[in-house]
Amino acid sequence: MVNIFLSGFKAFYLRFTLLDFILLAKTGEDGTTFDPSMLYLIIALLGIFVAVLFLLLTRARIFPLIRLGFIRLRYGRYSFEFIEFFKANNIRNPHNNCIKDEISMHFYIFYKPKRDALFFQTETKIDFGKIPFLTSYKKLACSKGEPDCINIARFDHSRVKLVGFNETLQNMKIKTLFYLVEDLFVMGEYHFPDLNRIKADEILTPLTRKYLKNESVHSDNLYITDPSGNKINFENNGFSITIRYLFHGNEKLNSILDSLFGNTGGNGNAFIKTMKQEELLNRL
Repeated sequence: MVNIFLSGFKAFYLRFTLLDFILLAKTGEDGTTFDPSMLYLIIALLGIFVAVLFLLLTRARIFPLIRLGFIRLRYGRYSFEFIEFFKANNIRNPHNNCIKDEISMHFYIFYKPKRDALFFQTETKIDFGKIPFLTSYKKLACSKGEPDCINIARFDHSRVKLVGFNETLQNMKIKTLFYLVEDLFVMGEYHFPDLNRIKADEILTPLTRKYLKNESVHSDNLYITDPSGNKINFENNGFSITIRYLFHGNEKLNSILDSLFGNTGGNGNAFIKTMKQEELLNRL
């Protein structure tokens, strides 16, 4: 392409030189003043030719950047659209990922508990700190600020976004995660990554004190359900501790989750499809 351009430019230059010579010669014969408008026209055409050629050679990079700038201006750099652009174009996400596995697995644990899990009922309403369920991302960002990490996924046709914040609790490093389905907060998660500095009972005891009336519980995996169907899952895998809070008070969101995870014991084609798509996107 470059060689063709150089050859064309060389031929154009020779033609321009010859035309310039003829015009100057004719001016001398006629005794009239040379009109520079023709020269300006040729220069303008040459400039347009170079600009068009430049755009053709660089369109693969320039046009996506223009589109990315528009997406960022309209939706923001933490929007689903912004992150999806990088995955769709096989470009590294500029933000940190909150989790290394798939988002769907963090919901799945409520639909397929482990065999050794314990189950409890509570009369206390389950909530997740000071952020109420069904909070939109816009309100969440106003309250918490910009996230430290972000992941996205698609549950069938529904958009799912995970945003996280690095925080401390009683001198312990924790990661606070918010899962939003269709831009509404439906699940929260506390992740304690370092068990060398904390004992499991130090986390489990305050949890049982609040929801189980100080009942003595010793388990690495348990579930607590309130009268509205909201659930808590406490999991200690030996390396880290995770506490998840799932909201179950919205019929539309319930149907989205149930359609993917509720049939995993039988025909789980929808769930398997979601897992494959999410794993592929994460690898990209």
